[in-house]
Amino acid sequence: MKRFEKIAKRYALANSYFKNRRLIWPDTLCEIHDYLQQHGELPFRYDGDNWPYDALCERQKRRGVRLSQYLTPDATARRIAALAVRYFENDSRIMDVCCGTGQLTRALIAEGVHPSQIVGLEVDRELADFYARLYPVTQTLIGPYRDIDFRCENVVANPPFETTEVVDFLSWLAKVQQPGDRSVLLLPHGFIDKQRPKGIQETLRQFKVLYRTPMQERFARTNVIAEIVVLERR
Repeated sequence: MKRFEKIAKRYALANSYFKNRRLIWPDTLCEIHDYLQQHGELPFRYDGDNWPYDALCERQKRRGVRLSQYLTPDATARRIAALAVRYFENDSRIMDVCCGTGQLTRALIAEGVHPSQIVGLEVDRELADFYARLYPVTQTLIGPYRDIDFRCENVVANPPFETTEVVDFLSWLAKVQQPGDRSVLLLPHGFIDKQRPKGIQETLRQFKVLYRTPMQERFARTNVIAEIVVLERR
């Protein structure tokens, strides 16, 4: 654990902390978590109830969004979790793919899913380490989803939104799921209706759409429109 001196004058998280942060102050989410454990308070002023999400949004303001990986807002995460509880009909563990800070895991636990029934998968080691700290009872896997080759009966995910990334993700999902396995995904709006290029339709034909609904919140760092889609492997 990295040690930090207590900050006498804390800036507000929104629009101030990362702008005015001194080099000796916490920067990464893991460092902020260390500071919280050491001093019983965050290194910034914050009145919300989900500082990991809000802190990462603030960091993205200064560092940008990587790989079109937009963070799942709270209400959207809750809707995805509620649909997962509704549509997942077996007792197999739920894979939270591209889990990030654990927005979907947080929502699943709030829906009554025991943390031991969740597996978080994240390619970014910094985020994966932080996820493991927040959810020590869950299993945390570090690496690209493409490296996972075991069966994933239940999947929730907000994958990267670049078209090639979405196609790759769905192609991978088709390989690790068997007929009847299901997923609840946050996808670019209208993606599952795409007709071109041809490979997209070939991939989508491997799934049946059980439910779809527009995302009602906005992402923090983009105007991209998304929808929640429940898929079943054919």
